Amino acid sequence: MADQKNVLPPLSTTPSAPAPVAAQLQVQLPTELLEGPTGKDVAIGAGVMVAAAVVFFLIRNAYVNYLVGSLKRSPNNAGLAGWGLFGGLLFGSAIGCLAIVGKSLLQIMYIAPLGALSAVCFILMFVVSSKK
Repeated sequence: MADQKNVLPPLSTTPSAPAPVAAQLQVQLPTELLEGPTGKDVAIGAGVMVAAAVVFFLIRNAYVNYLVGSLKRSPNNAGLAGWGLFGGLLFGSAIGCLAIVGKSLLQIMYIAPLGALSAVCFILMFVVSSKK
């Protein structure tokens, strides 16, 4: 009897539970959604952004001159409001360029911050341009 008290039971006496099976759904996506933009698409997008930046800079200068000349705002406030307008327009056009050129499903990680920056720039423009 003394010998039986010191003997441990074997490890494999309990039946092992079956491993849980995770259900997986196979989704077929078009291959053009899984690919990124080509080099040609990126070059076209960069050219459009440069052209837009030039046009928006001219719009910024006209807006600053309007604020200083017609509305009698201080040149410092008018200049800051002009840069707010430029930033808002440029970030907004970057959203449009990403939406047209980008083919990926992961564009939201770029569009959300650009939209927030555009909104901040437009709010800055409206607040600063209202000060005399």
